[in-house]
Amino acid sequence: MLFETEKKADTFIKFNSLEIETEAGYSPTRSYFCIACNGWHITSKSENINIKSKTEKIVESYHLDKERKKTEKKEAEKIRKNKKAEALKCVENLIKILEIDTKSDNSNYYTAILNKAFEEIKIAKKFSSKMKQIGQIEEKLNNLRKELENNKMI
Repeated sequence: MLFETEKKADTFIKFNSLEIETEAGYSPTRSYFCIACNGWHITSKSENINIKSKTEKIVESYHLDKERKKTEKKEAEKIRKNKKAEALKCVENLIKILEIDTKSDNSNYYTAILNKAFEEIKIAKKFSSKMKQIGQIEEKLNNLRKELENNKMI
């Protein structure tokens, strides 16, 4: 049955539930709003409060998705920082090698180290938004390259 208002549905229950129970063996106990027909109905089933509406499910899904994206963003940022740190650490170690080991007469050795250091600088640039530190290290690396060229080591 369809009722225009909740009050009309509840009034129907109040005055007809005994007669319905006599005929059917059960009687309506509550009214509920139906979103399908935009009206009120009556039922003998108890209300299940734990059932989520479509709106509640969508809102919950939205919040879970938002939280997932936030977590993914933090993880991606952590990975970027780690990759940048690894690349810069590698470059610093290569610079130390070039500064300490100046006795090799193998120009390919120094060239390989310089090339590897510049590759690592490129990696660090990809994963960093703060370029000042990278710029300073790159400048130091370029100065080492010039020094090695002047000493005819590469």
